[in-house]
Amino acid sequence: MVIPEKMETVSRQIALKDIDDSPGPYCMSFGVDLEPLARSIREIGLVNPPILKREREGLTVVTGYRRIMALKELKAETAASRIISGRDNLRPLECLLLNLHDNLATRHLNDVEKGMVLSRLEAWVPTKELVERYMPLLGLRSREEDLHFLIEMEREFDTPVKTFISEGRLSWQAVKMLSRIDAASRSAILKWISKLRLNINQQSQFIDYLVDLSFIENKSIPHILGEKGLNGPSPDTPVNRPQQAKAVLNTLKARRNPLIVRAEKQFKKTISDLNLPDGIQISAPPFFEGENYRMEVIFRGGEDLKIKLEGLNRIQGLGTLGHPWREDPE
Repeated sequence: MVIPEKMETVSRQIALKDIDDSPGPYCMSFGVDLEPLARSIREIGLVNPPILKREREGLTVVTGYRRIMALKELKAETAASRIISGRDNLRPLECLLLNLHDNLATRHLNDVEKGMVLSRLEAWVPTKELVERYMPLLGLRSREEDLHFLIEMEREFDTPVKTFISEGRLSWQAVKMLSRIDAASRSAILKWISKLRLNINQQSQFIDYLVDLSFIENKSIPHILGEKGLNGPSPDTPVNRPQQAKAVLNTLKARRNPLIVRAEKQFKKTISDLNLPDGIQISAPPFFEGENYRMEVIFRGGEDLKIKLEGLNRIQGLGTLGHPWREDPE
């Protein structure tokens, strides 16, 4: 990293107690495990001193926030630092870019940190430049929609949600869905996603069901998740998490779409009663929204296929197979 020519620095031993623990205006670190960095400093010392800027309020960290936090964890009292001095002090944008390139040269930023970068740059850089220059620099698509979403995420989401995102435990689809609901609902949903260990597809289904039920039943999402009828995580029983997740999703699905669930059960019973030959499966269109059914036939060769199809042709009632409600007098 090249330091601007006009920037002069003076090396000093700075008392760590004089540096605030809270991230400053140039910080872009979130959810980072400090242990590897602390271990490195413990073994070989501080190789790259932080850069600090002296301002009216005191010393502000320009680069090296994680290094300073690691030193504090190690109970160090001072840190060798470089203090920006000189009449031509760095402007805020220059400090931000100094920190950005210092980070990009040494590590990969998580999605929350990318939002932090864009949010801080927005005050100094036009939107067009953010989209065309800085988003690709961060490994992001050059889309203004994503820019606004990342900035909103960094400014509006609370710490638990940001932690999930920074750890890669939430899909982008789930994150965008969570951005449209209130903080209390986000917190309740994340608690369940964590306990159930929902995968990426399940996360979107879970949120979608809850949002719909909240609207249909005029109940808050925390209220729905607090009801006894929902088979949630039980601390008393070591349950198979995938099975438990499926049970919760099925409960919500049945509550959200009772007619569809009843139709699915009836269709499965109809298929079971047909006693199809081994290796033949028939499935309905998703949510019975289409007209086309699907049949899968597994066979060893032409003769085996012929036998299966002949057996299929002899099954009584196959010709009446269709959407369950067309046969349901209700």
